[in-house]
Amino acid sequence: MLVDMHVHTIISSPCSFIHPEELIEWAREVGLDALCVTEHDEVEGAMVAYELGKQRGFSVFRGVEIYTDLGDMLVFGLLRDAPSWIVPFEELWREVREVGGAIIPAHPCRNQGSLFEILGDEKAEALLRRSDALEVLNGGTNREYNRLAMEIARSYRLPGVGGSDAHHLAQVGRCLTVFQRELENEEDLIEEIKSGRCQARYIEEVPSLRKTQGGEKK
Repeated sequence: MLVDMHVHTIISSPCSFIHPEELIEWAREVGLDALCVTEHDEVEGAMVAYELGKQRGFSVFRGVEIYTDLGDMLVFGLLRDAPSWIVPFEELWREVREVGGAIIPAHPCRNQGSLFEILGDEKAEALLRRSDALEVLNGGTNREYNRLAMEIARSYRLPGVGGSDAHHLAQVGRCLTVFQRELENEEDLIEEIKSGRCQARYIEEVPSLRKTQGGEKK
């Protein structure tokens, strides 16, 4: 199953230009099997896309991207808005753990260097020991820093996921996650991530997907 794990829409992410209706049709045409809508700190966009997906027979999984003192986290299984201030990671981690959710550092090496250079050894170590996976392929991060993220994930034996971090329609699917089985809901998504039955891929590594460039399908 091919899933873009990190997408923003115009509903709850003011920096996005993607309308949910267009998102679902584009993802289907590109060849994706599902999307994760992960708005900045709010869940409304994910809920809207989820309902549209049900109407149109396309799987949309609901998540949220929460800004913490240790960086941005993709969170699944905790469907609530984040407060308007920076959330302490330890507080968020405890809450996610209590509900059986998953917490995944997003773009951990985003064009700034290794996670350890960004946070320092002690904080980076604490973050990685509490994470369920690592976003090792991010569509808004260059390949060198994605490679660094992959090395960190391997060192800590963390599953790696991929997401486009799309804010424009043509970006959807550029990075994605391949799951070994069909996922019916967020519970299945969380289970497969925690079990490590997933692999991050670039779009060109998946022949069944149609590459996009400049807003046009090829």
